[in-house]
Amino acid sequence: MHQRFWLYCLLFLWLLTQTACVRVTPAPAPTTGRVVLRLWHAWPAAEARVLQTLVDQFNQAYPEWQVVLQSRPAVSLPSDVTTAVGEGGGPHLVLIQSHTLGALAQHGVLRSLDDMLSGSELNSLLPTAVGAASISIDGRSVLFGVPITFDTLALYYNRANILQPPSSIEELLLTARALTDRERDPPVWGLAYNLSLDRTIGYLYAFGGRVFDEQGTVVLGSSGREGTERWLTWLSQLYHDEQLLATLDGVLVDRALQAREAIMTIDWAHAQAEYRAIWNDQLGVTPLPAVSDEEGVPQPYVQADVIALNVRLNNPAEQTAAQAFIRFMINVDSQRALLMAGRQPTQLALSLNDTDLVDSVQLAAARAFRLQAQRGLPMPADRIANELVWHTLADMQLSAVRGLLTPEQAVTMADEILRSRIMPP
Repeated sequence: MHQRFWLYCLLFLWLLTQTACVRVTPAPAPTTGRVVLRLWHAWPAAEARVLQTLVDQFNQAYPEWQVVLQSRPAVSLPSDVTTAVGEGGGPHLVLIQSHTLGALAQHGVLRSLDDMLSGSELNSLLPTAVGAASISIDGRSVLFGVPITFDTLALYYNRANILQPPSSIEELLLTARALTDRERDPPVWGLAYNLSLDRTIGYLYAFGGRVFDEQGTVVLGSSGREGTERWLTWLSQLYHDEQLLATLDGVLVDRALQAREAIMTIDWAHAQAEYRAIWNDQLGVTPLPAVSDEEGVPQPYVQADVIALNVRLNNPAEQTAAQAFIRFMINVDSQRALLMAGRQPTQLALSLNDTDLVDSVQLAAARAFRLQAQRGLPMPADRIANELVWHTLADMQLSAVRGLLTPEQAVTMADEILRSRIMPP
């Protein structure tokens, strides 16, 4: 009996020893060698589906790399990136609007992309879009994002009412007033124009106004004064013209357009789908009319959607994967897919005459937006421009248009604010 007991004990101890040996010998972890990159974005559902399709195509073409899309709220995307990267995490890549790059770069969460593409690759992209993705640091332009699509202003019109779009402001206003019928209920407006700063500042430059010179010195109240005052006077005249729906109330303008009570308007490229729904195949898009036949080509701002990189992206394999994905997104095929989704492509090598893939109305609009963007100015991305300068100019414009100040007084006040806040004493 006692002998059997000790045999059981020895057997139990032997089993324990074998179990312990198994536990300290871990099974080898499976390895695939695949590099996975997370990409944050805030594109709306329709465009996001196209973006996902492109990502899937990239992942299939390059199985050694995997890009994973993650949607974030548009309003909080910049702050989400800042917080996440600041805490040591965040996405590897982010698809974001170019005007937010300055604040992100100032927070130190983005990596410079000057070494990401060759000169010829950058030169194949719309220059103003590349400019919108660059920030001046110590007098040197540094690229912080690669633009895959752009946005700018143009004149939208109903081709059922207008056979030949106006090429000058005088022609625009004559046509608009002739088409206005205030006796109808509701009235019909030849031109519905939201006079917000983002939709009108391109004409500041057309009238000869300037805020800064090439060295970055404030010249609003000096060499830029005459043109700026002409611009403000013109906007005030539009505002008080009873034959035009030119107002600072954007809701009023949108309501008239949605009700098909307006024939022309000036708006951003991203709104194209809305106007296509209003005017269907009669939608016309053309660059902004010049001040006159001899002078004053408008220079609206050009915004871009850019791919930016986490400043912590130091792993060579991840950098290579990110570089390959950026190149994939700016190739002609990917850019064509973005155009078909209603986004304006930045790749100049993409022909805008291929009616087999995009309908003629959409192609004509794309040609107009590209031409306008080539004449435009990069939307400033630095923090001072987006916070101090923009708000100061908006207050100047609002005061002059509503008649709270004369154009001269409004320019003087804005110039003093900018000089006191930006220029050294």
